[in-house]
Amino acid sequence: MFWDAFRRDGMLALADTSTVPAGSDIHNILVQQDIKSMIAAPLWNADDISGFVGLDFCRKARSFGARDCALIRSLAASLSAALKHRQQTRQQARLETDLQTALDRISSMVRALPELLLETDRHGVVVGFHQSPPLILALAPEEVIGHPPEQFLPPHVAAISRKAMAQVDASGWSETLSYTINIDGRAKRFALHATRRGASASRRSQGYLFVVRDVTESYEQTHHLRLLGRMADLSSNLIMLTDEEQRVTWMNPAAIARTGISLDAALGRDPVDILRLDTSDSSAADDLRHKLKKFDQFKQDVAATSWTGLPYWVDLNVQSLTNAEGKLQGYMIVASDVSLHKLAEARALRERISTMDLSDDAIAITQPDGYIAYMNSTMRRVMYVSADTPIQTLTWHDINPQPLRDQFAKILPELYSQGQWNGEVAFPQQNAADRYFDMSIWVQSDGTFLTIAREITARKASEKNNALLREQLHIAQSRQQIAQLAGGLAHDIYNFMAVIMHTIEAMKQDSGHTTHESLARIESASAQVLSLLKNMSKLSTREAQRSVRDIRPIVKQSTDLLRPSLGGDAELTLTLPDDPINILCDQTELMQVLINLMINARDALPLGACLCAQISVCVDRLERPENNFPLDVGTFWPEHRYTVLEVRDTGIGLSTELKKKMFDPYFSTKGEHGTGLGMSIVSGILLSNKAALRVQSEPGKGTRVQVFWPIASDASAPELAAAGVEETPSLVGLNVLLAGDDETDLTEMSKLLSSAGAEVASCATPQEAISAVQDDPGNWDVIVVKTNTATPSVDTWAKSFRQAELSIPVILTVAEGSLHFATPSAQNENDIVFHRADAASVLETLSHHTKLRTTH
Repeated sequence: MFWDAFRRDGMLALADTSTVPAGSDIHNILVQQDIKSMIAAPLWNADDISGFVGLDFCRKARSFGARDCALIRSLAASLSAALKHRQQTRQQARLETDLQTALDRISSMVRALPELLLETDRHGVVVGFHQSPPLILALAPEEVIGHPPEQFLPPHVAAISRKAMAQVDASGWSETLSYTINIDGRAKRFALHATRRGASASRRSQGYLFVVRDVTESYEQTHHLRLLGRMADLSSNLIMLTDEEQRVTWMNPAAIARTGISLDAALGRDPVDILRLDTSDSSAADDLRHKLKKFDQFKQDVAATSWTGLPYWVDLNVQSLTNAEGKLQGYMIVASDVSLHKLAEARALRERISTMDLSDDAIAITQPDGYIAYMNSTMRRVMYVSADTPIQTLTWHDINPQPLRDQFAKILPELYSQGQWNGEVAFPQQNAADRYFDMSIWVQSDGTFLTIAREITARKASEKNNALLREQLHIAQSRQQIAQLAGGLAHDIYNFMAVIMHTIEAMKQDSGHTTHESLARIESASAQVLSLLKNMSKLSTREAQRSVRDIRPIVKQSTDLLRPSLGGDAELTLTLPDDPINILCDQTELMQVLINLMINARDALPLGACLCAQISVCVDRLERPENNFPLDVGTFWPEHRYTVLEVRDTGIGLSTELKKKMFDPYFSTKGEHGTGLGMSIVSGILLSNKAALRVQSEPGKGTRVQVFWPIASDASAPELAAAGVEETPSLVGLNVLLAGDDETDLTEMSKLLSSAGAEVASCATPQEAISAVQDDPGNWDVIVVKTNTATPSVDTWAKSFRQAELSIPVILTVAEGSLHFATPSAQNENDIVFHRADAASVLETLSHHTKLRTTH
């Protein structure tokens, strides 16, 4: 009603409000305010009515004239003008404020102007140029203004600027285009954006505005983030991101696949719920929630369950994420699937327990408080803990005897300080000897103690037996050396006494009665000396205790005795056959041979740490020995089979000269540390047992020594062992005059004959031998000539003996032939037929001669 009247009449005049229709909103308002008459005029704002001004009469009704209408219109017009002025003033203030804000923003933008700002006309020719440091174009404005981009920009950048112009022509602005330029050897990235220059109706005539910025750093960061995102997508690890309230905001494909929950379903959930830790272990779930709230980062293995119900293990690595101000923004959770590792650990634990259960070593695991956590069956037997006794209630103190507990009181300080202990302990036994164990104890990472004990009772007994055997060998070696010294001394004195006796016989023929008596006394005294010498020489003959034995344990025991004396990195290897090899021997003698050979091999090894320092000992059979290589000691007996015992070293080796002298008494290469009797004793033992020895060596190439020992006959060995009969022919009671022109050969033959029981004296020339026999014919039974010289020398010896017409047999040696006696009483012709390789035949022949002499 009001607005219709305002638009129709420009005002409203009601002289009587009762004329307003009853029931209308205006009627109700007029009645409520008790208005009897009113007059009103609108307030105009352009074409719209923004309000009105009115005058109400409440006491009584009143009529209105033209003047009243004019006045109300004038008042309304004045108010409208005032209101419009106020509105314009406010709008102007607001515009000024907006303008200032825009100016401030523009100022900020100007302060942050891009590195390069270009204005061009509609053809792309530069009309404005602004560049902020750092400079993108090292060009002055006059080199740019007035030129198109092709004249000062690289071709690919100029092409991009033309592309941006085309986009501006099409849509008013271009997309952000990027390009790369190498500046000072570094690839830099730039972003270009273009828009219209000016806003007139003729937009194409206004040109273009280019903004260029250096975005290298942000590009690299974006590229780095893109790579990280790609890596996260491709990673096999489970990766989750959460907000500061630990609500999941993102998961990589591996996490989605392993957990079995979609990304949409996971968003906003707790990681504990995603991993379903409550299903596997509620305490682990509570622990993880607690750590997420308390710690910025941590690692933890947890047992999770997928949403499809499959269990799996993950190694959680939780890191907090903060902004530049250090404010928490969320968490990154990286979980490695360690299910296979856990399964392998469980399998290894089962296998380890199974292995420990089956082990012959005694094994136990003890808790830090002393209670037993594990004990295998061997440890139960050692500690007398029955198989059905629960070990969880036992402590280490309960199961150990008092002496062992006292020993552990001394062990514990070292165990705690070093983390481990190793040593030997004795376990007292009731009504039995103590049992000894090599025990090792380790402190493990979880604080438990791992104890492993290996019984060494047998080894301790073996060490005791070896010590006793070593002492016996030392005594035997000392006795052998004394005996050899005594025998050698007796042999030399005997030779001198033989000369004295011969001289006495010669002097008797030309002496008077008084002198004859003196010579008789001297002869009697000399005979007593000879008798003493014979008794003294018997010291060199040891009564061997021979029996049939398997050679393998003797060799094994000998190497065990030597092994502790090896120093540095020296290595001793032993190779034995699978089957027994029985020989007839005195164990002590055979061990003397082996120990001497191995000691020489050890002493020949290079000093210090050397991987090449090796000694090898090997035993094998030699079924058919062939006499096709030289022997240094002894000979092969055709009726015997042999076992070969080889000692090889990688030492300094022997020269030919040293090899010739190595069996000479008192010859040693060890200076004051050697007696020079070791190899001499070895030679004597081998000869007395019908054994042989071969030495192969070169300087710098090591040494190989082979011992050939007769194998016991299957038929005769038990009988010989039972009867104690020696296989070596006996020459006991036979006096042998040994002659020859080689001292080494004489020494070897003397040992061979002496070992068979003969009494031996030696001389160097045929004349000495003939004189000794002629002076005392009854003192000699046979002459053995040992010579390896040429045939003329042999003929000289034979001719001398033929001319002397001696009454005793003479045996000469040559390279080939058979053995004969050289005297007419033994044979018609003096054929000389005996060589070193046939030493066995010599002993057999001399033994036969001894029997014949005894018979007659």
